[in-house]
Amino acid sequence: MRVLIATDFSPHAEDAVKIVKGLLLPSGSTVRILHAIEPFADVATLTPGAITTFTDAAVAQIKSELERIAAKLRAPGRDVETVTVLGRVADAIVEEAESSKADLIAVGSRGRHALKSALLGSVSAEVVDRAPCPVIIARGPALRKAILADDGSETAAAGARFIATSPALSDLEVRVVSVVDAPFPSMLNGSDAAMGTYAAVQAYYDSLPALRETTAKIARDRAGALVAAGRPATSEIREGNVADKLIAAAAEAHADCIVIGSHGRTGLTRLFLGSVARAILFNAPCSVLIVPGAKVAAGLRERVLAASN
Repeated sequence: MRVLIATDFSPHAEDAVKIVKGLLLPSGSTVRILHAIEPFADVATLTPGAITTFTDAAVAQIKSELERIAAKLRAPGRDVETVTVLGRVADAIVEEAESSKADLIAVGSRGRHALKSALLGSVSAEVVDRAPCPVIIARGPALRKAILADDGSETAAAGARFIATSPALSDLEVRVVSVVDAPFPSMLNGSDAAMGTYAAVQAYYDSLPALRETTAKIARDRAGALVAAGRPATSEIREGNVADKLIAAAAEAHADCIVIGSHGRTGLTRLFLGSVARAILFNAPCSVLIVPGAKVAAGLRERVLAASN
């Protein structure tokens, strides 16, 4: 298995390192630690000699920090590599993941400086949007208990497949959560509109039992498939706004992570996350593992299985 850790040496980046250290990586795995130096606009006003001096002055410290991290991750049967690049952080992470054929990217959720937190948060989101593989956005040091979001779609199935086939997650305790998201009908004015509203409300309540049972079956079936694959899993359903209910489930279960599938990459340069995934990415109280959809996940599964054989 090939894991890419992107670090800016901040505490949140350290959480990403700790998560990777705790994974059950199979023998022969490679962990690559990337530090990207993003030029600031002010640097462009410096002379070439000043830019060289600035870079040379930072090299020794960067190498020392990367070696410190690498030392934590070294283990028998595992290669640990370090790399430093100059360029946009998100671009550097995605390009490195592509060139190294990474199976997982681990990044921190926030950067070193509070004033840059919004920018660095957007970097994490851009990496997730463009990544060729699953991305874990770390908001804690461990990955032991997870909430798996499942609505029965092929997109949602990508997260379950990654959990079921990745040796690194073989001890992850999973709770599958499916959410009944049926908005209450809007109230309308006027006698005819009122009659229509009444009918809509009646239809809403009439549909709930079947919708609840269908949603519960989705969660039960997914949990059963994970158990059959050797993963400890349970299930539950909730009702309401999907992102809010998944975040609440994670908080109540003291989960380390929420796992959610995304649509995966297309021919477009960038595919933005859906509203649910983005809401979870920015608001979850724990780490978030976002797994790209069917085509990307299928290729990933083949690589992971080949590496474990």
